[in-house]
Amino acid sequence: MPRWWFIRRLFVATLLGFTCVYAEASVTAGSLQIVGTAYGAVAGRAMDPSGTALPQVTIRLSSAALMQPRVAVTADDGSYRFVALPPGDYALTFERSGFRPASIAVQVGAAFSATADAILQIAELVEVVTVEPRSGAADRHSAAVVVSFTAAQLATLPGSRSMFAILSSTPGVQVSRFEVGGNSGDAGGPYSAYGTRGLNRPMVEGISVTNIFPLGFTLDYGAFEEVSVGLAAHGPEWPLPGVHMQFVAKSGGNQYRGTVYGDFEHRVWQSHNIDVDQQQRTRDAGTGLLSPDANRMWRYYDVNADLGGFIARDRAWWYSSVRHQDVQIRSINFPVKPSRTRLNNYTGKVTLRAGERHNIIGFVQGGRNHQPNRLDPFGPAGGQVLNATTALHDAEDATSSQRASGIVWKAEWNGTFGDRLFAEARAGQFDASRPLMPNGNAPRFEDIDTLLVRGGSRHSEQRLRRNQAHASVSYFSDRWAGRHHFKLGGEILETLSQERRQASFPGDVLHVLRTGQPAEVYLFATPSSSVSGVMAAAAHAGDTWRVGDRVTLNLGIRFDRYRVFLPAQGHPRGGPGGQPIAFAAVDDIVEWNLLAPRVGGVFDLSADRKTIVKGSYGRYWIAPADLGPNVNPNAADWWRRYLWRDADGSGRWEPGEEGFFRDSRGGLAVESIDPGLRAPWIDEATASVERALPAALGLRTGVVWRRHSRPYARQNTARPFDAFSEPVVIPDPGPDGLPGTPDDGLGLSGYNLRVDASPPLAAAANVVRNVAGTDSRYLTWDIAAHRRMRGPWTLSAGFAHTWTVEHSNAYSGQAVRQNVYVLTPNDLINTAEGGRHRMRTWTATASGTFEAPWKIVVAPLLRYQSGQPFGRTISAVMNFGVIRVLTEPIGTRRMDNVTLLDVRVEREVRRSGSRRVAVFLDVFNLFNANPEQNVNWASGAVFLQPLTVVSPRIARIGMRAGF
Repeated sequence: MPRWWFIRRLFVATLLGFTCVYAEASVTAGSLQIVGTAYGAVAGRAMDPSGTALPQVTIRLSSAALMQPRVAVTADDGSYRFVALPPGDYALTFERSGFRPASIAVQVGAAFSATADAILQIAELVEVVTVEPRSGAADRHSAAVVVSFTAAQLATLPGSRSMFAILSSTPGVQVSRFEVGGNSGDAGGPYSAYGTRGLNRPMVEGISVTNIFPLGFTLDYGAFEEVSVGLAAHGPEWPLPGVHMQFVAKSGGNQYRGTVYGDFEHRVWQSHNIDVDQQQRTRDAGTGLLSPDANRMWRYYDVNADLGGFIARDRAWWYSSVRHQDVQIRSINFPVKPSRTRLNNYTGKVTLRAGERHNIIGFVQGGRNHQPNRLDPFGPAGGQVLNATTALHDAEDATSSQRASGIVWKAEWNGTFGDRLFAEARAGQFDASRPLMPNGNAPRFEDIDTLLVRGGSRHSEQRLRRNQAHASVSYFSDRWAGRHHFKLGGEILETLSQERRQASFPGDVLHVLRTGQPAEVYLFATPSSSVSGVMAAAAHAGDTWRVGDRVTLNLGIRFDRYRVFLPAQGHPRGGPGGQPIAFAAVDDIVEWNLLAPRVGGVFDLSADRKTIVKGSYGRYWIAPADLGPNVNPNAADWWRRYLWRDADGSGRWEPGEEGFFRDSRGGLAVESIDPGLRAPWIDEATASVERALPAALGLRTGVVWRRHSRPYARQNTARPFDAFSEPVVIPDPGPDGLPGTPDDGLGLSGYNLRVDASPPLAAAANVVRNVAGTDSRYLTWDIAAHRRMRGPWTLSAGFAHTWTVEHSNAYSGQAVRQNVYVLTPNDLINTAEGGRHRMRTWTATASGTFEAPWKIVVAPLLRYQSGQPFGRTISAVMNFGVIRVLTEPIGTRRMDNVTLLDVRVEREVRRSGSRRVAVFLDVFNLFNANPEQNVNWASGAVFLQPLTVVSPRIARIGMRAGF
């Protein structure tokens, strides 16, 4: 399109400009930072025993990850660098006449710049001296908070061998559910770091796969060489403030290598942990006796095989992998039978060396996900956020059958030009779909108090396709008052989201109940198909400026351009009288051009370079990913929502039983956007201290502060805040839900809608606009320790404590008020200042390996997380509908804290040459803890009813063979 002409030309011109700069420069050594998100680097200095720099030292870098060894020579100041290194284990040898040769072993990770300084001894005997990297494992070039998992760590990590298992093991990450023995299947669930939820960006081989969990797409765990998890202080390459994951796949090599992995679990190897109190509370809720088997793994197995090697040594490598999982679990909210998930993954990668300094890489990974009984409640009914973890399904016909599939692929070129310039460019796509077929056709009922769901589900499909291109250029210079690493890059992503409803609930009707009694009714219009898109273009520039030997500055800026658009589409029943209606394409619902600074600093406090102080500030603009679906007049679900007057007492809606009209979705007269809508953002500031301790142990502690400003929300223009002006007392029946009993609470001050503010159906209108005075704030203190493999043990541990003051209408899948932000006076009930919720949460993890005698490796994983703070809620019938209200502030109560210990014991039983065989035993939830991850917050017989209980202790056996 013409509007992209300028951006494309600017991008190309900038790349050419950097190439010209390279052509004019002389080739000398300089400083270094990370040159690509999927690559790492090694830099350092060579010195004599007195600390004097040694020029003209020849350094040879070798690794199985490289097609050919690399060679560099130290500059006059003794410095050297190797850039664009794939993750892996590397060996450096240093040689100079008159000095003993020295060697250093160093581990390079994705998005990590390792420092390896060598001290060469004066030659007396001809021998090679092994030295330790002088600066340890700390990244002295960047303020970013990153945790990396190597292939060896991934292989020994107990869990489901999934993206969610990695997140659960990452210090500082808060998860919404705990898996035991891989019982999460494909259902990862929401996760956050330092208070920020939902603004995450997972990338596979540099290709964005955001929205991977909702689409049911899973990854081939055994195919990855390394996974890095970025938590805070992101550089200008990253658009969002949340958790950034980078999955780097294996690449074959100059030798043929292969691995076969298999593991197995069965219910006969599992304990029981549901206690009498949990059974009693379930019985009191009227949903029957909670079975001792309700949270157990029924059966599990995972088979993963890979093979890689060369087409031509030092020129062409290939790698392939295949994986199959079968997970069968029992769950409290679907007691009918075990839920089954069958997952298949296929991976291929080719790496070609074009010339001496250029590489071409092709990568593809596909997956399939079949779930015969997917839980898929409608969700927002009655202000109660029902989801797959909270809604209770007591019959199979309330579930759906899912057959999801997806693919991610890329084509990449990268190359180095001398020792000053590195460039990379890649293009690819993430494409995934999740079709659902109903397993029943009975009328649909969802109860907003008991959370019980009955009747047939929807026939629907969700699809996402993201085309994308990324490029960057890195240039190194010793001029201009220090050493510089300049990096310039950009990306373009076009995301198309489509939701189709071949049929909604049976009869196009959803009955909403309130403790079994009629409350509301949704009347749908299907079939429907909604499409929306976001075009995102970005350019970023940064300078890692090494000022002397002790100060490094990270100076960066990012430009983001977002354009939300709607392709031409239509609805067969959306027009007057149920006639077809067409919607013309809208090319630019919003166009935002946004500039964001990213700055940081690293300071070596001590002369031994072992104590480092870091700080950063950054602004992150929030992409309008949800804006298209929210303003699209051709909504995914077309419905009208009414109070339900069950006049004949049949318990089933019939025409004419519609009461007060509440709201609707779909149609030109209903959906709109504020012309003055502006982009929301998050500001972040960090400060930390890192110390390299003896025994290769690193310690870090610091604080992360974030503020979310200027959010937007979908609002009903006919019902502004001041239209809710008729005072009313909302009775609180107490925890038992029965009025007139001793546990009744004081009445709550609420507000009904003015009668003259109740518009007719045709006058209803929704508009998306900013909500003033609704910033949210987060402050986290954390401490972490890390030890890479040296000697018999490794360690990765951390603790994070977060203070939160934020706006929200739901936690743990349960509503606490009507709107996310304060749009009515009722949203202020039992909240802190400005309608915010105050709470504290904390999380801790510790994992590692220990090499015991007889080739036994022990790998424990300890996870601890605070329970979700909550408050008791009630549903209140107002003159405009049913709403959810807090009877006490969030934080008055807290769900169970969770402490889980998993252990793997592995022994290599045979080894001959490159052949190796190992067997292992995993024990999950070693102490058989039974914390409740979620309980019902609603008053009544269901109050504190367990919804999710951590699965009991279970054993897994497995083997891994390779050559």
